Amino acid sequence: MKLKTLNTEYVQKSRLFLYPLLGIKRGVSTTPIEVYMSWGDYGFADSKLICKYHNRDDEDFRIFDDVKLTGNTLFHSKHELEDGTIAYVFDLDIFKDDFWKVVKGEYSDLSNPAKTMIRKFFNSHTEHYVYIQSYLNPKKYYAMFAELLNCEVGSLQDAKELCSKPDLTKEKLELAEKIMSTEDNPVNLQDNQ
Repeated sequence: MKLKTLNTEYVQKSRLFLYPLLGIKRGVSTTPIEVYMSWGDYGFADSKLICKYHNRDDEDFRIFDDVKLTGNTLFHSKHELEDGTIAYVFDLDIFKDDFWKVVKGEYSDLSNPAKTMIRKFFNSHTEHYVYIQSYLNPKKYYAMFAELLNCEVGSLQDAKELCSKPDLTKEKLELAEKIMSTEDNPVNLQDNQ
């Protein structure tokens, strides 16, 4: 498949390259609002993936939560945010090297297992798959990108990567965790005596 246009808007690199490592299939009825690589005390070096979801209480979401989110082997913690959404934190320590390569924008250097999981995630969506392929395997796409960008192939080879580096300010969740009031979490004074 040939690329006809290039993406011009910023896309979360955590959504493209790290979310697929959770093993959640693309096209399920529940998708994150956004995905991040950093939040609060979790810096980029901590290899935590933060997925922000709407706070839903329907059966479909409860099942998804039990099986794919809190039931995920990489699940770390769950937090209600100040805007009422939920942040699910996943520990990607087993993908630490890949996580750091995404932070540095070195997508073509991701490990083969990570590349396989990313390709599998996007495989059923052909329009996105060719972009992902070009980011993971840029050598095969330099000429195509050079034509679209009206530039020399050599300048793309020098840059190596065909996907922009992550904007780390956009890869950081800026919302605070909701502070529980005494009304939300009543304290029984008799139990404390």
